[in-house]
Amino acid sequence: MSQAISKLIEQYRCTKDNDLKYMLLRRDFEIKDIEEELLPLINDLLLPILVEEQDMEILNLVSFQVFPNVVLCMINNSIPSQLKWLTSLVWNPLLDQSMVHADRSFVLIETLRNILQKIEKASPQGYRQPVTHSLEFISKFIVEMKRHMCEIDAAQLSHSLSESNMLIYIESLDLLLKLNLFSDATCPPSMAKLPFSILNDVFTIAQDYSATNTNESIDKITEKLFLTSTQLAHPMDLEKLCLKINYSTLSVISRIWYKFGPIVNGLFADRLLPIISSSAIVEECSVEEILEIIYNFHPYFSIRRLKDNSPLLSESTINQLREGLFSMLSGLNDSLKREQNERLHSDSQSVDDDDGIVSDNDPEQQAYLEELISDDYDENMYNSDTDNENADGSNLEGNDEPTKDSIETNKILSIFAELHYPQEERFSELLTELQAKITISSSFIDKILSQEAIALSTCGGEIADLNEILNEVKSNKLTRKNAIFHTLTHTLSLQSCSELADLQLSVEVIDHLLVKNHSNNINRDEQFQLIKLILPHLKTNKSFIDTLKAGNYTQKIDEGVTLRTMILSLLLQLLPLDYSMLGEILPTISRYSVRDKDLTVRDLSLQLLNQILSIYYNYLIGIDWDWYNNNFYQVLQENCTKKDIDTNILQKYPPYFP
Repeated sequence: MSQAISKLIEQYRCTKDNDLKYMLLRRDFEIKDIEEELLPLINDLLLPILVEEQDMEILNLVSFQVFPNVVLCMINNSIPSQLKWLTSLVWNPLLDQSMVHADRSFVLIETLRNILQKIEKASPQGYRQPVTHSLEFISKFIVEMKRHMCEIDAAQLSHSLSESNMLIYIESLDLLLKLNLFSDATCPPSMAKLPFSILNDVFTIAQDYSATNTNESIDKITEKLFLTSTQLAHPMDLEKLCLKINYSTLSVISRIWYKFGPIVNGLFADRLLPIISSSAIVEECSVEEILEIIYNFHPYFSIRRLKDNSPLLSESTINQLREGLFSMLSGLNDSLKREQNERLHSDSQSVDDDDGIVSDNDPEQQAYLEELISDDYDENMYNSDTDNENADGSNLEGNDEPTKDSIETNKILSIFAELHYPQEERFSELLTELQAKITISSSFIDKILSQEAIALSTCGGEIADLNEILNEVKSNKLTRKNAIFHTLTHTLSLQSCSELADLQLSVEVIDHLLVKNHSNNINRDEQFQLIKLILPHLKTNKSFIDTLKAGNYTQKIDEGVTLRTMILSLLLQLLPLDYSMLGEILPTISRYSVRDKDLTVRDLSLQLLNQILSIYYNYLIGIDWDWYNNNFYQVLQENCTKKDIDTNILQKYPPYFP
């Protein structure tokens, strides 16, 4: 034991003055050695305080500050790959002591939670620990968690006390899973996997707790545990879990939608469509939960896969979904219409009713009242000094909280905004009726009713001068759009064998069209059309390589580097690109640009891939996992290996095999 630690422990034990104890613990601890400093400090001072100390200020100081700071200090002074001591010296002792000292279990588990929170906020880089070693403690923690739940039930504690007790365990478990399975730099979160036995226990505990707590919905802490566990679940394990989880849980874990790809068609067929189609919500779920689940799964029907240009959900499933949601929307429209009629009838009745002052049989008084109403009499005129937002009665809903029907209507419309409902007259009519009754987001309406952009045909037309075109687009003129597209298509075609200067001029024109001047005038299909024209020129063109000879000295100069740099820089400026464009872009970059001999081109290509994958990786592994592996990842891996390219992309965004 080091002299400093030994002296501290002796001073603490020798005094009964709580203020002095507090001051001793407030010292900064610089812990560098496990055996000489950390071990005696924990076993001879910190743990005894947690199980024996009566002073709450000292107890909280150790639990929330001293113990977490000591552990973090030791982590920062340790080699990242040698952190096994966390389990043996910190996690296990705290859990063991909580089992021995039942009256202090809350404080001890809370301390464990506080340490985990401290580590998570500090985010130490390169933390690694053998997964099997971590899973052993997690399993042990879950067993103790179950035992604690039984004790709480047997003790018949108040709801608030039992909830706070369990939430500490739930939050600790969530942080343990994140720390031990998400922090391993060699295995990204998407690849980490929990054994089904642990996963099943986690879902059972969290769902049982949620069913007994006092909140109507799942609390945020339990939500985090559900989400973390889902990220660590294999789709086949999720399929087994889905047989027992309720709709409230499914509405939460469906936010990790990309884990459900292989099972989503079955999930719609077995658990969602029967309820939507029958319009009969069963007791164990609510309309809001069903709609939330469907919306969370919207990438499966709103995005077309790269490999076959079709959604992952089957066509028949999508058609049933459309019809079921349209039926629900029609029912909500009828309900809103009844509410509107009842409101109008109630308003009319209140005018006609005798309020004790005006008699129905007094024509003069009745005429006076009707005159006041017709003149938009402000019943709150005596409260004019206050900000009364209800003065305007033109909105049928007034400014009250949105009704259940209006909330459900907007949720269904948010799904239709992703579902691309066919442009049928009955749907437009229904939208018009709904807009007259409730407030609907204009973005929903625009997205639902907007037609798919049609690709611009560039067949035929004149070939214009590129310099003239460039001057036009620079001056914000786009009067010859067809001619511009036809000229660019002709010039950038590989068959045209255009001069390098013309190709560079064409890319500059496209840069102005898509980025600088006219991006609002170019639709998605036109953007994609222009991108497909420039992608082939990322391949090194041997005709642009000049060979200089001076005696026995030969040097090759690639004049096409500037062109390839311009194209990659343009693509970087266009991010985030539409998902449909990745089918052309990713294979081209991985096949040609990453193996380019020019380091600037290579660096730009890796930067572009990194940014695209940071945006779309979950979509690629959630919808196009086969395409991602076969058409992109393997090509990239082969080229990086051949050219000895140093990049973390392969490790950071591995293929997914559900």
